[in-house]
Amino acid sequence: MRRSIRSLLTKSSLAAVISLSVVASASVASAAGARTSSRVSSQSSVVQGTVVSNDVARRTLVVALNSGVIRTLRFGSARHVVLGAKISSSASLLGDGTFRARTLHVIAQSHSVRLRATVVGTQGQRLVLSGGGSVFSVNRARSPHSTGSNPTIGDVVSVSADVQNGSISETSIQSVGSANMIDLEGVLSALSATSLTINVNEGAVTTVAIPTTITLPSTIAVGDQVGLMVAYANQVFTLVTIVDDHAAANNSSTGVTPSSADQTSTVEIEGIVVATDATSLTIQPGDNAASLIVSVPTTLTMSPVAVGDRVHAVADLVAGTLTLVSLNVQTPEGDQGQSVTTEAEGLVVSVSSTMLVVQPSDQGTPVSFVVPTTL
Repeated sequence: MRRSIRSLLTKSSLAAVISLSVVASASVASAAGARTSSRVSSQSSVVQGTVVSNDVARRTLVVALNSGVIRTLRFGSARHVVLGAKISSSASLLGDGTFRARTLHVIAQSHSVRLRATVVGTQGQRLVLSGGGSVFSVNRARSPHSTGSNPTIGDVVSVSADVQNGSISETSIQSVGSANMIDLEGVLSALSATSLTINVNEGAVTTVAIPTTITLPSTIAVGDQVGLMVAYANQVFTLVTIVDDHAAANNSSTGVTPSSADQTSTVEIEGIVVATDATSLTIQPGDNAASLIVSVPTTLTMSPVAVGDRVHAVADLVAGTLTLVSLNVQTPEGDQGQSVTTEAEGLVVSVSSTMLVVQPSDQGTPVSFVVPTTL
């Protein structure tokens, strides 16, 4: 196996998250504590946190982890869980970044919560937020003792809140960044050739422009529950893709998600190539979803790709255009010589001008990486 480093450390503490280019069989590429960029949705994980929203119609719970990161749990039927409940759930990752819950245990009741999300609007005294594939709201502080900034749409915020009488009220809020790629979800209430309108979270209304390059699925109609990925710039939401939310709830292998919880400018796309030429790829991210056109920069060298290939693409929004950063053409297990993008996380235990050795955080076998002379 040959591995080469694409990016080096940003911290001198020897803790590292390293992006790698790996030439290996699919079975080997997932070994030694490394994880490929393609999603492994069938694996179960435990989601533990505090419930900050319960959408009975959508059959979802929105949960803030201890870190403040937001996760969305999907259930086969509505769960009548009060806000502020501390829960634990065994769940599997879906293609849209939400989770299909298998179990649910209510552990305790919390009277405070911390969360990190992106501002998408205001509705009266409520601040409407996006995170983890859901839109939800918290009550704005009216107390003169509250602290923090006055955030605007697109701001990534860290919020501390009290939980009382079944509602969540902000006590402090700080803007910690900004996002120009945002998840939205709601009921499609109006649709034209150039724009659509969705009702999000208890009546808040959001209008989204539809570029001429996007064709909406014929199955999507007014009244449907939909999920959107949108770009935000100059006070305008512009559609990147749209999917029927019920289809997304049953799709474990394809979809579009932000590359980070803060929904900055980079997305990951899992889907099927439906068109390709020298300058662009068109990827279909699942049933009942709008395809995405991704520009291929002339500076990027990638493996040959054909219509019908299943791919995992990472793309960055550059001047309003999704631009390819990396591409993994997925192959059946056992195929040889396929180039994939992967990450390894752990401690650097040895480093020289030609070699870097990382001890994976799961205490697996140390992994050696060749340092290219061009780095």
